[in-house]
This record gives sequence, C-alpha cells and structure tokens, in this order.
Amino acid sequence: MSNFWRSIGDKLNIFFLWCLDNHPGKFFGFLIGFFVALMFILLGFWQTLLLAALSCGGYYLGKCWDDGVWPTGLSKVIHRIPFWGKHKT
Repeated sequence: MSNFWRSIGDKLNIFFLWCLDNHPGKFFGFLIGFFVALMFILLGFWQTLLLAALSCGGYYLGKCWDDGVWPTGLSKVIHRIPFWGKHKT
C-alpha cells in the first residue's frame, strides 16, 4: 500500500513541476484563488478582507523598508500624530 501512495506522490510532484515550468501564472493564480476561497470559508468575508488588506499593507511597508525609501504620504500621517510625552515649548 505504501508503494501506491509513493507513486501518487511522485505523479503529483511531476505534475506540479510541469505546471510551474509551463504555466507558472496560472498555477500561482490557482493557488492564490484556492487559498482565498479557503479563508472565506474558514474566516468569513470581512475577516478575510481585513487580513488581505493588512497583509498587503505590511508587504508594501516591508518592501519600502528594504528599498530604503519611506512613502511620503505615510511620513505626513506620522507627523500629524500627537506625542503626549514631548511638548513643544
């Protein structure tokens, strides 16, 4: 019975490698769509939407950090936040 599952695993591995070589966009699109659909089922619409928005925002800020460029809109927002420990005299 273990040979059966091993052959199934080998065939799936060959299929996934073929998909990555010949159709990478379709393959990753399928994986992302499957993951989002699974999140909708497990978490619900609004929680999944919030998770996706925060993940994209975190990715964007991390990319800006790696590139060494801070978004100008974000620095304007940060400078508007009052810091109670520091008073201007």
